[in-house]
Amino acid sequence: MLKQIENKKALLLWLIVPALAVLIHPYIKTNTEHLKWLSTALMLSVLFFSVVVHELAHGAAAAIGGDTTALNAGRLSFNPIRHVSVVGSIVVPLALYLFKFSVVFGWAKPVPFNPVNLRRHPRDQVFLTLAGPLSNFILAYIGFTLFLTAGFVFNRLFAQTPINYHWDIFTPLAFPDGPFAAVWFVLFQVLRFGIVINIGLGLFNLIPFPPLDGFWVLKALLPGKVAAFLGKIQVYGIIILFIALHFKLLSVILYPFVTIFGLLQMVTQMCLG
Repeated sequence: MLKQIENKKALLLWLIVPALAVLIHPYIKTNTEHLKWLSTALMLSVLFFSVVVHELAHGAAAAIGGDTTALNAGRLSFNPIRHVSVVGSIVVPLALYLFKFSVVFGWAKPVPFNPVNLRRHPRDQVFLTLAGPLSNFILAYIGFTLFLTAGFVFNRLFAQTPINYHWDIFTPLAFPDGPFAAVWFVLFQVLRFGIVINIGLGLFNLIPFPPLDGFWVLKALLPGKVAAFLGKIQVYGIIILFIALHFKLLSVILYPFVTIFGLLQMVTQMCLG
């Protein structure tokens, strides 16, 4: 399946923002406000990459299950331009931010698929749907492993000034002056964002609420009449989701989120001190 993913060289495009951040960091490292803006740029880059991988996983799982719609449409690609949704990636997040909505969110262009082409129902449809959240959990696991490895190396190299870890991604990590300080800063920021964002995306999409992935799993497993009724509701899914997010009706996600990060914090303290 990896051989069928187009434009693997497009992965290099995702290095542009981190590379620019490394170049800019030495000139703004003493300015807290500027560091926050730099961290925000890195966070948005990691967020969109995570969403693209999420959509790629859906398309790859569909191809494995017999539906090559996304593959034929050229959507199995790491090229970010192919995944940008003008409405979901630009207009909606910008409007929510400008109007100071309680939650700012967006989405990439969903990969197309035709459930009729799947070999076995509901198995392949459930597999296709769960592939997205699963890809985010895998990215979070890889990110956490690299985070611990990088932290171990850093603390051994700079034993006199070990890094002060925290999971508040909106507060940039403070680094002492030293060799490659900009590289260390960008590396740890990207890994922290990758862990937090991907766990959040994975958990959020598992909520059985339209139009999230959990809803499609529920719909695939329920009897035909119930699934048909849910199909009528999903037409208004995005509106319902806006309302639910605004009034914090989906705050149930916070419980597993806090639990997972409590465990991550414990492991980090054990491994890095």
